[in-house]
Amino acid sequence: MRAHRFVGLGVALLAAGLAAGVPFIDAQGGYAGLSPRFLPTVAGLGLALCALLLVARPDALPAPAQAPKPAVRRLAWVAGGLVAHAALIGIVGFVIASALLMACAARGFGSRRPLRDILIGLAIALPLWFVFARVFQMGLKLLPAAGI
Repeated sequence: MRAHRFVGLGVALLAAGLAAGVPFIDAQGGYAGLSPRFLPTVAGLGLALCALLLVARPDALPAPAQAPKPAVRRLAWVAGGLVAHAALIGIVGFVIASALLMACAARGFGSRRPLRDILIGLAIALPLWFVFARVFQMGLKLLPAAGI
């Protein structure tokens, strides 16, 4: 069995686990007419679709014998950015953590212009922060360490 099928089965198990937990989420509440079950349901369906594609058509995807080292470095930049975002969001806030995540992800995809990438990250994250913090009243702090 090809590796893509194993990955597809793993993704299918993840989708099944997510789907099994959805009924235990309280359906009351939410806002804008959406139940708290909506997003987990969409994520579960997306995972199920990915699993189906991986299991049904693994030969359509190339499977190199050994991943080249540059690919591992690119993955490390993106994964490191995600870990740093999770670790820093409570200290430096959503906007700065997201801008750093953008720079790390862009570096993982080959960018060599970190200042530009951080500025683009700020340009994306600041309006998102405004919408979630001010419009939806979600309580995201701009700079938690400073109490802002």
